[in-house]
Amino acid sequence: MEKNEIKKALYRQKPNAVLNRIYQNIMYYNAVIDVDSDNARNLYFEVPVDDIGDATFEVLMDAKLLIRWLK
Repeated sequence: MEKNEIKKALYRQKPNAVLNRIYQNIMYYNAVIDVDSDNARNLYFEVPVDDIGDATFEVLMDAKLLIRWLK
């Protein structure tokens, strides 16, 4: 799956991203999207703490809000 297809899937499927850990000033989120009826794909987001500013980041977030940090 290409990055543009992944972004489209995030908007269509609306999965939640879960905060896994914060390590060395980076927040690590994970989300799962369905590729087809039999396969799913794990997505990983790495959000630098310096990028947070005055925004609120929760343990459970809408994954499309994290597209900027998709790895």
